[in-house]
Amino acid sequence: MSSRPGAFWCWLNGNMTTTSITRDLEEMKSKGTSRAEIWDVAAVNGTIPAGGPFLGDESAKLIKHAISEGKRLQIKIGIIASSGWNAGGSWVKPDWASKALYFSETQLNSSEKVSIELPFPKLPPHCPVTAENIPEFYKEVAVLAIPFHADKTIARSSDIINLSSKFSNGKLTWKVPKGKWTIIRFICSNTGQSLIVPSPNSKGLFIDFLDPEATKRHLKYFMDRLGVTPENSAEGGLAYFEFDSMELEKGTPWTDAMPAIFKTRQGYPIEKYLTVFAGWKIEDQTDRFLYDFKKTISDQLIYSHYTTGTAFLKKYNAELVAESGGPGPPVWETCPVDALKALGSVSVPRGEFWIRHRNMFLIKEVASAAHIYGKKMVDAESFTTWRRWKDSPYEMKKYADRAFCEGLNNITFHTFASTTPEDGYPGRTYHAGSDVNTATTWWNKSKPFMDYLSRCSYLLQQGLFTADVCYYYGDQAPNFFPFYHNVPEKPTLPGLEKGYDFDVINSDVIISRMSVKDGRLVLPDGMSYAVLLLPDQASMPLSVLRKIEKLVKDGATVIGNPPTIIPGLHNAAEETLKLNQLADKLWGAATDKQTKSGTYGKGTIFCGLSATEVLQLKGIERDFIFNGPSELDYIHRSTDFGEVYFIRNESDNWVKGEASFRIFDKNPKLWDPATGTRANIKTYTAGRKTTQFTLELAPHGSVFVVFSDKKQHETKADLFSTTSQPAQEMQGLWKLTFPKGWGAPEEVLLEGLKSWTEFKDKGIKYFSGTATYHKTFSIKEEIAGKTISIDLGEVRDLAEVFINGKSAGILWKKPFSADITKLVRPGDNSLTVEVVNLWVNRLTGDMLSEPKDRFTRTNQPYMKGEIWPGGDETFRIQTSGLLGPVKLFYAK
Repeated sequence: MSSRPGAFWCWLNGNMTTTSITRDLEEMKSKGTSRAEIWDVAAVNGTIPAGGPFLGDESAKLIKHAISEGKRLQIKIGIIASSGWNAGGSWVKPDWASKALYFSETQLNSSEKVSIELPFPKLPPHCPVTAENIPEFYKEVAVLAIPFHADKTIARSSDIINLSSKFSNGKLTWKVPKGKWTIIRFICSNTGQSLIVPSPNSKGLFIDFLDPEATKRHLKYFMDRLGVTPENSAEGGLAYFEFDSMELEKGTPWTDAMPAIFKTRQGYPIEKYLTVFAGWKIEDQTDRFLYDFKKTISDQLIYSHYTTGTAFLKKYNAELVAESGGPGPPVWETCPVDALKALGSVSVPRGEFWIRHRNMFLIKEVASAAHIYGKKMVDAESFTTWRRWKDSPYEMKKYADRAFCEGLNNITFHTFASTTPEDGYPGRTYHAGSDVNTATTWWNKSKPFMDYLSRCSYLLQQGLFTADVCYYYGDQAPNFFPFYHNVPEKPTLPGLEKGYDFDVINSDVIISRMSVKDGRLVLPDGMSYAVLLLPDQASMPLSVLRKIEKLVKDGATVIGNPPTIIPGLHNAAEETLKLNQLADKLWGAATDKQTKSGTYGKGTIFCGLSATEVLQLKGIERDFIFNGPSELDYIHRSTDFGEVYFIRNESDNWVKGEASFRIFDKNPKLWDPATGTRANIKTYTAGRKTTQFTLELAPHGSVFVVFSDKKQHETKADLFSTTSQPAQEMQGLWKLTFPKGWGAPEEVLLEGLKSWTEFKDKGIKYFSGTATYHKTFSIKEEIAGKTISIDLGEVRDLAEVFINGKSAGILWKKPFSADITKLVRPGDNSLTVEVVNLWVNRLTGDMLSEPKDRFTRTNQPYMKGEIWPGGDETFRIQTSGLLGPVKLFYAK
């Protein structure tokens, strides 16, 4: 159950009932999901009536009912920690709401004592203010005087005068030195940033993410409203809370205690350097200060929001799931964190991936964080999109398989919107996400797809990820991998060939969790790497280089150029000298001109060679190689029961070729996550370092290859073979029937198979839902004892095959084939094929029809001229139905 998918469970506009809660959870359970994540959120479009305020009496009663029903059904109930996102609510007051730094400037040209009022800084339009237009919360931070410079450049920070002690009640009293002066008044006040898409009666402010007390007050409010205490949480509490992606407005993040926080973390006062936020530059110091400030914001946000939240919820027997690693750039203020450290600080790190829209695919970074911080689960907001009702499970599988190969092992659908039959079909939906809910055309046939995702997740949660390289991504904040979250292809490292894999690692893990054993870099939870690859940058904290020096001395292999610069401001000159002295000791040993390497202690430093070249010098060949018509993607985990590889075919074609694995002393098997069956490899070659055999995969097919010590006898072989001999192709008439009430005729006879979109009858052309094909076929007596399978050819989009009234299974991906040996009999047999397509066709037909002739209802825009999320102004019908050719196959 812990490996089965979950879902963002949208309570649109807070409009829910106990009946709909029970129905949703029972449906989720029946289709094989295990988690429901309550998300009180605005419908964005349409006129869905508004429910009560989030965590109000009505809302709290409904949440308690969901928790009770989840316990009955053994479904975990989680909750997004706000209405909409991110953390906040109507209960958040200005003194613990999100804050930023603001300033005003005044010019003085006098050599006399002055007593003047300094203008109040301009605040954002949504900052909470009193009736007198004064912020409900603000705090003076500093008043600074700067000798006037037209280019706003300051030669020395000592030229800045702190006048804070001479400023009181809005008035500055000061004897002005001769010359022109710029006076800057800095205050801390609220950003006024409020929840994003909350339900209509649930608006409220963001909490102060830099204040740990704000996080605790916020979560405590949930517990109090739901009547949960640490003592009763196991009986009546939520399984987990979710903090969604951090999306702060542009500005200078701040909190009441920032001056003290900064001095504690960086070792020097911040006040004089505030001029940088007013657009002034301090020669040779601005960039170093900004490095320190951004690191402070990152560390404080991680501590205040994620570490504190995780620790608080643990007392209530609950976990914290968080998209704490982004999305981030290009505006650093939107998510100003070291992504790996932020993800490693929560119970379950979560990323996200989109399908067929945007290149948002945040998995590798999240998986690395889980690996280096000893987390079992790698979760993701999965299948997000603005394409509505256009993607089948087969299409979704392509993206899930890529995510699995990047390290994902826990699926959370975005989204399951609660809807009822009374809302019509496709019914209520949130404005983004793949609609996987009770109103989806293929919902009743979704369990095999859920089972596939579950089996993949289960196996990929076992053991430890196998990687050769750990890549240090530097120490800057914010920091992400890849730095810009535009990821059209699986992320790679320069100089690392396919067939090797890697994790990304940060300063925190290098310093606090990494050691060396038998020449490998190891972490406390068992992860290990052959080499440490340094980034192509000159800066590095002295503390990191000192730890690297120890690792190399103990036997580690490090690749990269020596650092030359300390990135921060405090003690920069002294630490830069020490950095270069230490770098000279390490890299000065690189005396081997041929390999560009040198030994230091028990270890080796390489400079000027790629990661692949160094690995091969160390005798470490690629972990997986496929010699076929196209490349295959993979991920490898090492477990107690064997070595586990997940392999995926990225192409639209069948592929067959020689697969080589860096395993030489175990027996390989194929495990099919779509069916749960296992098969022996008939013929394989075990060499001194590798095992090789022929591997064949269907278009976008996938398989686990499991190497174990034991030889187990399986009854089935050749799971993915196209080499069976065809017995017969089903030709002649087919009967096609449609359900009543959806515009199509009840029955038509077909002389050949074709897409529904090719029919002149608009009821068929625009039909969406389940239609049924009927045919009779014969089996000869001499064939009846053999293994027989049916192949439907092309299907759009899912099919369930019935032979003589008994199901042979639901087919949702290529090849659309099923074993029917036990269902057929000599002589005549009846074939029934229920085929399901997607809602887009009927919605397109309705868009082109008069209101009285429409069949669908939804709160989402889809009529002609309306703006369709994803960029289309009109729908486009998609090929649908059983296209064939339908064939029977015998086993050889």
